[in-house]
Amino acid sequence: MKMSLPGRTLKRVILFSVLVYLFLVVGYYDPLYGAESRAQTVRVRIGTILASNQSDEIDPKLNTMRNQLKVMMYRSYRLLKEETQNVSWQGNAAFDIPGGRSLVVTPEEFRGRQLALKVRLQHGDKPVVDTTVRLNSGGNFLLGGPQHEGGVLVLSISATAQ
Repeated sequence: MKMSLPGRTLKRVILFSVLVYLFLVVGYYDPLYGAESRAQTVRVRIGTILASNQSDEIDPKLNTMRNQLKVMMYRSYRLLKEETQNVSWQGNAAFDIPGGRSLVVTPEEFRGRQLALKVRLQHGDKPVVDTTVRLNSGGNFLLGGPQHEGGVLVLSISATAQ
């Protein structure tokens, strides 16, 4: 015996309801971040580097990123400051940057081992940079910044999902 149209519709509604339940309640679907972003925190490390042409020295602490720094086309690189903070998803981590500046980093997404970080550099109340940076968890991104003490500040941004 064939099922009537209302019977088929009811069956589809029940099947759809079960699927929605599995995705939303059981947790197979996370509408804000995706399944991978359930890490509790992100460890964010900011290195503030002074790049200039005043000498030919590269700070030994920066040897691991020597190839990345050469792209910036300066002869000298000196690590001025390094700071690490653990920040929760959608939370803010604020870092003091030399010259009266601040950097605010907000983890936004984690998919396929790649993190998306909202990065805002401010000088007082004035926004200087407001962008989203994508990098692999444990990776490093260099952001060219403002002039400082005869050179340019370069911000080394690294993040690891915890």
